Amino acid sequence: MAFRLEEINADEDFPELIQCEWEAYENPEQYFFRLFCPIVGSHPNARQESLEECTARQREWHLSDPTSYWQKVVDTGTGKIVAGALWKICSRNPFEEQEHESAYWYPEGDRREYVNAALELFEAPRSRLAPVPQWKDCLLVVKDLNIIFTLPEYRRKGIGDMIMEWGVAKAAQMHVDMWLDATIYGIPLYKKHGFMIVNENNLCPQRESPSKEWEAIHRELSPMVMWQMKKSV
Repeated sequence: MAFRLEEINADEDFPELIQCEWEAYENPEQYFFRLFCPIVGSHPNARQESLEECTARQREWHLSDPTSYWQKVVDTGTGKIVAGALWKICSRNPFEEQEHESAYWYPEGDRREYVNAALELFEAPRSRLAPVPQWKDCLLVVKDLNIIFTLPEYRRKGIGDMIMEWGVAKAAQMHVDMWLDATIYGIPLYKKHGFMIVNENNLCPQRESPSKEWEAIHRELSPMVMWQMKKSV
């Protein structure tokens, strides 16, 4: 089995790419993923409709962001997209002008407010720990979405290493440190490529006298812990 790593075709690849992303993050379920990719509604077509909305939104984010660089990994035997990664190539400090965009992909109400608060918690360590321009990989904020994922049946075949080796080489070429936000599942891969944990971040916001809506989404998304990791030049 052979694989090819290449830049995506933004006009053609997003439906298959984001389908791959959803399958990867749902197996096993990673709660932070629903901050950005919720299933809205409970009707029979809710997941498919939410997937289509998410696909269009992530394509729009990509096309409107000059720092966005999406990659795909293709099974050369079948032509299937089996993994993906989003890197950000930043020519200046991306944390100098932080803007907290509302999570407009959630319906108005306390579910959206909960997600807004969680995203602020997510972003906070980045501006404190990463004061210089850099490459950053993996996982998630509204306008600085960094992702790496592999379909369950294609894991442990060297695909994650292929993606990380590309990023590490690019960072070395640019003479910049690398930062990322890791889940518990990604930490072993990143440590293998020289990253060190520098911070642990609980993304579950608290509120005095929370509404039933707030409490419901808190139960759905807990626990949400991310670890900031760094690899120096």
